[in-house]
Amino acid sequence: MRKTMIPEIVAFFLLLGIFFLLGIKGFAGGCLNEARSFAAGKGLSIERLESYYNERVPLKNALITLNGGFRRVLGQREVNERYRLENGQLTYVIPELDMTAIAENTVEFQKELAAHGIPMAYISAPFKVDPKDKQLPPSVKDFSNENADRFLAVLRENNVPFLDLRENFAASGKEHCDWFFPTDHHWTPEAGLYAVRALTEFLAEQDNAFTVQPAVLSDENFIRTKYNDIVLGSCGRRTGSWYSGFDDITVLEPAYETKLHFSAPDDGIDRTGSFAETIFFPEHLTKKNAFKNDAYAVYCGRNYSRMKIKNLTEPRTSDTAPTGKKLLVLQDSFGLVTAPFLSLGYQECTFLDLRQFHDNLMSYIDAYEPDMVLVFYNPGALEDNNWNMFDFLG
Repeated sequence: MRKTMIPEIVAFFLLLGIFFLLGIKGFAGGCLNEARSFAAGKGLSIERLESYYNERVPLKNALITLNGGFRRVLGQREVNERYRLENGQLTYVIPELDMTAIAENTVEFQKELAAHGIPMAYISAPFKVDPKDKQLPPSVKDFSNENADRFLAVLRENNVPFLDLRENFAASGKEHCDWFFPTDHHWTPEAGLYAVRALTEFLAEQDNAFTVQPAVLSDENFIRTKYNDIVLGSCGRRTGSWYSGFDDITVLEPAYETKLHFSAPDDGIDRTGSFAETIFFPEHLTKKNAFKNDAYAVYCGRNYSRMKIKNLTEPRTSDTAPTGKKLLVLQDSFGLVTAPFLSLGYQECTFLDLRQFHDNLMSYIDAYEPDMVLVFYNPGALEDNNWNMFDFLG
């Protein structure tokens, strides 16, 4: 009996050895990255090293897909810390967190901006988990909405203006899940347009000088192009397509004439042209290498440390011309499908991602001289202060 198992044992260890040898490159690359980080004074991080290696495990995506397929057959609702909701969509969950420090940081930031004569507001995007109907497996807990409630309560107590978009989406008449990609934690382009419409109305209530003409963001003024069965979202890439399947995406662009200047100076991107010519990155609209090409990033391409969109539409009297205001927006990845639509309403918008932007923020703001600063995060950002997303004055 033991002799008959020898070939299988040898084959197992041979396969294990092959995976080890193939993984050396990823480990060596991670070590080199950490050495560069240490030389730049950023310290060392086992977490970054582990993440770098995990992204380069040989045959990783095939193994994820195979594992997800087995889990789907077995009817399991969890794969790699991604959970299937009762409606079939996938999400991750957020633990219960102390909101005190980051809420106080936001309050102090608003006070500092007020001292510089710059108004500020916090915009809270909705999370994938419905605040009124979580639909999670019975043993799984999510505190994204509770964390957001406690965070916004501190802002309310300190008179920091904020917009809770969960209320707007609840009043839309659509199901909460319909605003999100089933295989992703992100919202859809339709949700981005709806959110920006609510945001511009909120800003106009704060100061009517920020009023945007209704025609700029009205549904009937957008062309819709649907791409079927093409999106493997962030959750789907954790579970594999055999578990999650693929989503559709509807890409929106203005039906009216546009002229924009889109730049990401730290990444060498500089474009001038129509909305489609500047904002769209159509190379993401493919299932080829679905684990790498992210259809959600068809807008803007990806997250950048700095991104600026100037609206060059003329004449100024047009009903789709931008309001002559300049916004500075601190955003997370939810901003990829809101930044383009927001830029249709205002003359200039600059978007910073503090996970990547490491200059002194107040010095940048003083030099930029925006008419308004917005902090636009989803509740997932409330657990990510290891990325310094709330270290505004640090």
